[in-house]
Amino acid sequence: MSTSTAILLAGAMIALGLFFGLRGLTASAPEPTPTSAPAPPPAEAAPVAVVVDLETSRRHVANALAYHRATLRQDCYLPGVAGQQPPPALEFEFNFTFDAGGFQVTRGLVEKGRKYPPEITACMLAKLPPLRIPRPGQVVTATIPLSFP
Repeated sequence: MSTSTAILLAGAMIALGLFFGLRGLTASAPEPTPTSAPAPPPAEAAPVAVVVDLETSRRHVANALAYHRATLRQDCYLPGVAGQQPPPALEFEFNFTFDAGGFQVTRGLVEKGRKYPPEITACMLAKLPPLRIPRPGQVVTATIPLSFP
């Protein structure tokens, strides 16, 4: 008997054993005990509507980004525009998506206006850690502007 035939037969024997072994098992509900009054049917829990204040979530995102602004300016903007007098004004828009627990799911960065040195944008994406906001209870998106100097 070849190896593949032996494996096929073993699989068939296991399947038959499971079929005949589980066939006799039936889930039976316990018999009710006699009581003076029937128990009321269980009440179904009504779905709880979560009210999310999107403006509050947006403020939390803006505050979290503002917390990291000085680091982004020092590590990315200033080295990227070194030697330019006066340093140019650069405007960006960060797009964030957070899950119901307040964890950052996605992040994007849009350069507003003129073309910026690519190392500034790459640095900002690398240096900015994932943000976290208080639990909003649903998926939340926010677009937050950030500008330098």
